[in-house]
Amino acid sequence: MALDRTELTAVAQKYYDAELARRELTVPLGDESLVGPDGAGPDGGAENSPGEFSAGEETDWLSDAACACSFSTRPGQFSADADNAREVLEAAGIPCRIDVHEVDPLRDEPPPYQEYRVMVPGALNLRATSVLDKELFNAGLESEWRAHFAALSDEELRVLNPDVICVGLKDRIERLTRAYQDEVERRRQEMH
Repeated sequence: MALDRTELTAVAQKYYDAELARRELTVPLGDESLVGPDGAGPDGGAENSPGEFSAGEETDWLSDAACACSFSTRPGQFSADADNAREVLEAAGIPCRIDVHEVDPLRDEPPPYQEYRVMVPGALNLRATSVLDKELFNAGLESEWRAHFAALSDEELRVLNPDVICVGLKDRIERLTRAYQDEVERRRQEMH
């Protein structure tokens, strides 16, 4: 708490904020080194919100927040992946925040690690995971699939059928669509 956040580099400030969040410490009121004019943090974030990287009012949705995705790092490291996910969600208009949790495994191995959880309003969780898949994760999966297909022999590649290897994904889409339509219909019938 004796550190002056403004004397740290931008990267060090993120580590500092994450460590404050991990320890569940808050910024003391009136600490001008951590709170800028307008009551906002030096990076434009809300006052007294270390480890929070979101815009907008959170008190309305924090009680039923859901984890859209998470990333693990060794203690003391900042998760750029979590920050990228936050940027993607905010660009899509989905409020979010990053919560940092220290995880102590039950056994000696692996060593303790930090989990950066990207939290969103519970009602927007499906939308958030869909946006993250499309904008962040699917490109990486495509790259892995391309590498896998390139490693296959001509015969192995020839016997693959996208309709067969994607059946699980198609089933997930059908089930999600059906569950949504069933709920809409149930509510429509309740009104009549």
